[in-house]
Amino acid sequence: MFVLSSFVGATTLKIANYYAVDHPVNQALQNKFKPMVEEGTNGKIKVYIFPNNQLGAEQEFIEGVQLGTIEMAMTGNMWENTVPQFRIMQLPYMFVNYEHADAVLNGPIGEKIYKYLEPLNVKVLASFPNGFRVISNNKRPIRTIEDCKDIKLRVFQGETIIKEMKALGFSTVVLPFSEIFTALQQGVVDGQDNPLATAYYAGWYDVQKYVSITNHMYSPGYIVINKGVWDRLSEDEKEIIKKAAQVTSEAILNAVRSQEDQIIKEITNKGVVVTYPDLKPFMERVKPIVNEFIEEYPETKDIIDDIQELSQKYLQ
Repeated sequence: MFVLSSFVGATTLKIANYYAVDHPVNQALQNKFKPMVEEGTNGKIKVYIFPNNQLGAEQEFIEGVQLGTIEMAMTGNMWENTVPQFRIMQLPYMFVNYEHADAVLNGPIGEKIYKYLEPLNVKVLASFPNGFRVISNNKRPIRTIEDCKDIKLRVFQGETIIKEMKALGFSTVVLPFSEIFTALQQGVVDGQDNPLATAYYAGWYDVQKYVSITNHMYSPGYIVINKGVWDRLSEDEKEIIKKAAQVTSEAILNAVRSQEDQIIKEITNKGVVVTYPDLKPFMERVKPIVNEFIEEYPETKDIIDDIQELSQKYLQ
């Protein structure tokens, strides 16, 4: 069942997300998606943006999109908990850089993966980067893989990330996104792993001493819409929304990629120690996770092979 909200003759699209108001995701929604859709439809569709968990935590607004009580959302990869094929995108060291990830997730390979969401009544309009995940903590700087041992690390409720962090030597604690700052501040956990921009805009580096550029996992985001809502739109409206989603995705990609050096500079100036460990031992330690995944889901082998083959085009 779905609800396509209408007020005063206009169709309403509520977009839920967990990002801070000034994060590139919400800036792109406000400056790109909203005006493109509202102006492109001559005001027939109104867009309302709900940042910072205003419509609930990620699991809650994911369920809202499935039901249609929330028309759209900017989600992370929590879909992997119900759609195992979505774990492909967050397998360790699956993407070599942003260009490679974008070519996969906004191209034909991504479309093959997104079909697995259709039974959940959800359509993916575009993918955007949260960024490559890095590790921050208060226990010690991570300069080698041995430094990971026994650091109590917050992780999200995802099988892949939990396996990966345990393989690297961390002690993992599952907590929702909304509880991370308090958990870091009060020492419930020593650290967390997230893209630079996500942690920076959430203010977590104000309560963290060390950041390690591990780039161990690409963190994708998705612009999703309830399938019932989508099917009710006219072809012209679908085209306008799809184009706006693509432009929004590009804007987020450019912002996230360009801001990383500046973020590292700013947090370093504030006293955060940033380290760059040799990643080869990290890659070797987590390689079995990819092989185990393919054994468990053999239908994904061709997709993973395509991703890895495409990576050659983007290796420097």
